[in-house]
Amino acid sequence: MIKSLVRRASTALSPFVLLIASTAPVYAKEAAPAAAAGVNPQTDAAKAWNFAISDVPVDPNIVFGILPNGMKYALLANSTPKDSVVLRMRFDVGSFAEADDQRGLAHFLEHMAFNGSTNVPEGEMIKLLERKGLAFGADTNASTGFDQTVYQLDLPNASDDLIDTGLMLMRETGGELTIDPAAVDRERGIILSERRARDTYQLRSLIDQLDFQMKGMTVANRIPVGTEEVIKTAPAARLRDLYDRYYRPERATLVLVGDFDPAAIEAKIKARFSDWKGRGPAGADSEIGNVDYARAAAADDFVDPAIQDSVTIAAFKPWVQKADTKAQRSSDLAEDIGEAIFSRRLAKIALNEDSPILTGYFGEAAGWKKFEQVTVGAIAKEGAWKDALALIEQEQRRAIEHGFTQAEVDEQLANRRTALKNAVSGVTTRRSDGLADALISAAEGDFVFVRPETSQALFEAAAPSLNAAAVTAAFRQRMSGFSAPLARVAVKKPVEGGTDAILAALRASMQVPVAAPTEAANAAFAYDSFRTPGKVVGDTRVEDLGIRRIRFANNVMLNIKKTDFQKDKVMLSLRVDGGNLLATRDDPTKVSLAGSLVLGGLEAHSLDELRSILAGKTISPAFGNATDSFGGSAVTSPEDFGLQAKLMAAYLTHPGYRPDGLALIRRVLPQQYAANDATPAAVLGRDAGGILANDDPRSQTPPLDKLMALDWAQLKPVIADSFAHGAIEIGVVGDIDEQAAIDAIAATFGALPDRHAAFDPRADARMRQFATDRSERTLIHKGPAEQAEVRVYWPARDDSDLSEAMRLNLLSRVMQLKLTEELREKLGESYSPGAAASLSDEFPGYGHLFAASNVDYKHLATTRAAIFAIAKELRDAPVDPDLLDRARKPLVEAMTKSRRENAYWLNYVAEATTHADRLDRSRKGIGEVEAATPADLQALARRYLLDDKALVIKAVSDKAGK
Repeated sequence: MIKSLVRRASTALSPFVLLIASTAPVYAKEAAPAAAAGVNPQTDAAKAWNFAISDVPVDPNIVFGILPNGMKYALLANSTPKDSVVLRMRFDVGSFAEADDQRGLAHFLEHMAFNGSTNVPEGEMIKLLERKGLAFGADTNASTGFDQTVYQLDLPNASDDLIDTGLMLMRETGGELTIDPAAVDRERGIILSERRARDTYQLRSLIDQLDFQMKGMTVANRIPVGTEEVIKTAPAARLRDLYDRYYRPERATLVLVGDFDPAAIEAKIKARFSDWKGRGPAGADSEIGNVDYARAAAADDFVDPAIQDSVTIAAFKPWVQKADTKAQRSSDLAEDIGEAIFSRRLAKIALNEDSPILTGYFGEAAGWKKFEQVTVGAIAKEGAWKDALALIEQEQRRAIEHGFTQAEVDEQLANRRTALKNAVSGVTTRRSDGLADALISAAEGDFVFVRPETSQALFEAAAPSLNAAAVTAAFRQRMSGFSAPLARVAVKKPVEGGTDAILAALRASMQVPVAAPTEAANAAFAYDSFRTPGKVVGDTRVEDLGIRRIRFANNVMLNIKKTDFQKDKVMLSLRVDGGNLLATRDDPTKVSLAGSLVLGGLEAHSLDELRSILAGKTISPAFGNATDSFGGSAVTSPEDFGLQAKLMAAYLTHPGYRPDGLALIRRVLPQQYAANDATPAAVLGRDAGGILANDDPRSQTPPLDKLMALDWAQLKPVIADSFAHGAIEIGVVGDIDEQAAIDAIAATFGALPDRHAAFDPRADARMRQFATDRSERTLIHKGPAEQAEVRVYWPARDDSDLSEAMRLNLLSRVMQLKLTEELREKLGESYSPGAAASLSDEFPGYGHLFAASNVDYKHLATTRAAIFAIAKELRDAPVDPDLLDRARKPLVEAMTKSRRENAYWLNYVAEATTHADRLDRSRKGIGEVEAATPADLQALARRYLLDDKALVIKAVSDKAGK
């Protein structure tokens, strides 16, 4: 896998998911020497991790170390999730270290770590891990960036055997890879497949952006995916050269976080890694050039019919070392508050009815100890690049010239104070993977790894001095000394006048005077009372699952499961009878807008006003639609649970249907639809659902003009009865007192007028039929000529039969392994073939099995044939016991691990009254998987994986064969 180019950015909050191309890679700042403060240890390890000289106290629970050979390590005992261990190994090398004839080999080398070493033969590493319960991709992975390569193992248990295996494999990766020429040749097709899949308009835009903004540097020519020529022709010796020079103990950092005794693990590390020595001369740090700080203002345009229209203005100045000290953190906090306010302003503007932007952001970067960069940017309304560019330019000047208001500062301080409070409350249930990834980032020595209590204390020490004047001054200082602006526009159609027109528009905007911002007072939340709290008339328990079921006098149902998985975190789910089942074949978009009700705000408050009113609260507006319900789910805290319930109840009783929300939807839709045929996956996502459902309009992607014509007035009467009378079921999972949850729901949903006692089954609306026409379909995308994907679907069933559903899922996992071995390992045609079972719990009798592979267009026929051949193998003979074991163990481990997650339980608790029969799935699901035999899976393959029942859908480029 290729690592994302972005590590950190300040981005505006957005009420919907948008694809935002980062304006620059973001890198940590070098920690310069500072006067020793005596608060941290002065050991060799402390110096190697660069916290010895800081006055910021390091987390004392972490065991930091460094071996005589230079390898650093960090160990942290942590029990969330219980009985599991996370391993990360970082090498201080990425694509920057490549010579011209090695472009792409750092990433290639990452692949070779899974393809043979001194003690693990080629092809055995993944199988070894699968036998121990790790799934390739989910638990076993790696990533390559410009300046680092990281390997990761997420161990499903903390046994000595599994930890020893993980350490052995990391040691093999560090110094024992064989890099056999034949194995290298076998891997070329896989990497070319990955490169082909990543050749998208987003990547091309990023390369264009880096080339424009960072002229004089090698960045744009060192994208980790490399070049096709090098991947096809580079000899194994060039991989070996990179490996020997950079995979060395002095460039390695090992991190383990999990449910273990650090002293015991430290002993294992010393025993396993102390004899590791580098091979041959060490590689030098990469020279990547620098930007031209004297460069005049310039402009760039990128054109692609699928790209989201966007605008950015970037500027650079030389990077300066800044040590991680208390004083520096205080200074950074003031700057961060200003940057967050700026992003918040753009988010506010994006919600204006006539806004030219969809969302906006402020980003900052420190690039490879070379430069500092600031960027303001926005996703623009289609065709409105000039207005959007002027908007972000003028807002930046407004912030610099007129500063910020105290209300804006107070809002950001409240949000940060609450985030820190929540972090401190949840310190004992921090997740091991997040901690391990943070420690890997700390390996660069750019910041001190601290406990949440330390961050909170530093914040509270600095916050009293952060008034509007102080934050304004810090922001002005942050924005001083930068080079001339570099404006960039990404659009679907060529800009009339090209880059000269863009630069002229920027200069014209710079002449427009900007006024000071106005300070608006926040109103109080208007929905604090919902009549008399409801009375409990039913109270039962599902003892073995720890679920309590409440019914109020008005028929509202409440299901509660108290857990200790995450301290002070609570999940709240709301289901109101209705949802997409209200749509009809004649009017399939009848309730489409219901998914965006949050954007319409409330009668008394717009969405933007809610953000300010709820600042400092662990609250999120969450209300939309699902297949058979309206509502949604949110994560809150015990303290704010009552307010979260009030907010969700207000969306039910007083939805705003505001025109600014509708206008935003209409700005977003064209941007989303423009990419619907840009890649094989996109066009399949657009069309496959409708094809599979026998061209049922309710399962098809509606035409853009149909959605653009929808309005709130059309939606209101459709959902009115559901909102006024529909049955309500609420699920609560997490760290909350049961009575507190009951009281909060009694005061909100329990206080509503009487509701229907049960959900309407809507049997007619639940009818779906698998495609009767099984003729092969070909969909056309507009990406590169060689990009193609083939999917084979077999009709199956719904998931009502637990035993068969679990076995079908296991069968799909077996197929996944066979596809990987055939298409990836043997044929080298696909980077990530897949298989899965999709069995509906909402449409009786509806479901399917499928196999899929992203391939080169010229390999479509062989890939299609391989998929059918695998299906035949599964029909003709029982599954090999070892293969079944490798499919079953990761599945069982994943199912076992998921039971420690609130999100897993919410799926059951959310409908524990209306679908009590499904609770057996939690009780018996693992047992059903464990009981499945090779004969069981063969019987299912004979029943479902039939050639004459299959439906093949291909996605090919409009340029293919030309």
